[in-house]
Amino acid sequence: MAASLEFHLTTNGLGGAATSTVLSATALNNLFDNVSPDEASAGDVEYRALDIHNDGDAAAVAVTVYCTATTSVDTVLRFALEASPIGSTTAIADESTAPAVSGSFADYTSAASLSVPDIPAGSYARFWLQRSVSMGAGNLALDGTTLSVDYA
Repeated sequence: MAASLEFHLTTNGLGGAATSTVLSATALNNLFDNVSPDEASAGDVEYRALDIHNDGDAAAVAVTVYCTATTSVDTVLRFALEASPIGSTTAIADESTAPAVSGSFADYTSAASLSVPDIPAGSYARFWLQRSVSMGAGNLALDGTTLSVDYA
C-alpha cells in the first residue's frame, strides 16, 4: 500500500503525545475553541499542534500543507513547521504560548504551501497553527477553513 496521510489531533491540541484521533471535517470546535466576546474585542492569538500521520506502508514524499482563507475577515490562520517535526512530542504550556518552530508563521495556500519533510511509514510530522483574531472582530457563527495535504 502506498503512503496514506491524515491530520491527527495531539493530546490536548497543545502538542505533547500524538494520538490516533483524526481531525474531523464536520465537528465544530474540534481544533480551536469559540472566540469569546472579550477575545474578539481585544484581539487574540492562539496556537494548536497537528500531526500529519502516515498510515501507509511507504514513505510520503514531497509533502505540503495549506488551507483556504477563513470565512471571517477578522481571523487569519497561519502555519509553521515544528523545529524537529518527525515524531515530535513538543508541547506548549497554554494556547497563548508560541511554540518553537522552524522559521516563522506564514499564510500557506495551494499556490504557496508549507513544505514538510518526508514522512516514513507509520510516523508523523508535526506542524503548528496560529489563529489570529483582529481587535474588534465581528460575531460570526461558523468561521472555518479547509486544511489540505498533498504528497507523492
